[in-house]
Amino acid sequence: MKRDEAPAELRVATYNIRHAEGLDGKVSAEAIAEQLRWLHADVIALQEVDRYKWRSGFRDQAAYLAREAGMHYVFAPSIRSGISAYGIALLSRYPLKAPRQYKLSGGREPRSLLTAELNLGGRTITIATTHLGVAAADRHLQMPQLSHWLGDIQEPLLLMGDFNSESPGMEGPGLLRLKFPEPTPTVLKGGEIDHIFISSELAYETPAAVVPSKASDHVPVVADLVLKGER
Repeated sequence: MKRDEAPAELRVATYNIRHAEGLDGKVSAEAIAEQLRWLHADVIALQEVDRYKWRSGFRDQAAYLAREAGMHYVFAPSIRSGISAYGIALLSRYPLKAPRQYKLSGGREPRSLLTAELNLGGRTITIATTHLGVAAADRHLQMPQLSHWLGDIQEPLLLMGDFNSESPGMEGPGLLRLKFPEPTPTVLKGGEIDHIFISSELAYETPAAVVPSKASDHVPVVADLVLKGER
């Protein structure tokens, strides 16, 4: 059920859906939608989302997944080709306001930062997602830009996404990375590259955890958060 204001506690998740291509090589937005419903998350960050692309059946994946999960959404295209697009998205059980896209330097592939605001426990929180480059040289250019944009955002701040790095530096915004209790791959090829960061006005009720899935080559990363002073 959609409401205007979120409670002071949130379950959040980040998930690189690889345009809904599963480990069986088949594209199934339905499998991703089922996974999202199973997460029971209040806010979800998605990466590698297609809009009207041939490889994924010309479907607007962000709109479809939001509808199936009963959530609001905003989509940011990092790459456009005619009416087709590919990028990142935010889904939320609560209204998302003031969406904004920031372009990041890209080498082989353009990248973006997407932000939006929601009302959390009577306060405004900024939700952000990104998908950084595969090449270290690209990330070297993108990280200072990401830190710059996020540094201008007032706390509380939640950042989630695929950083293509096990230890992305986020010194600028002063964010805490939620760590797993033990080393945990988040992508089929190995490596802990999908992360959740929170600012100092947020706390985690449970450590970051992965949810098994064969709907993509990544697995969802989830965490339960609370606004400090609202326990």
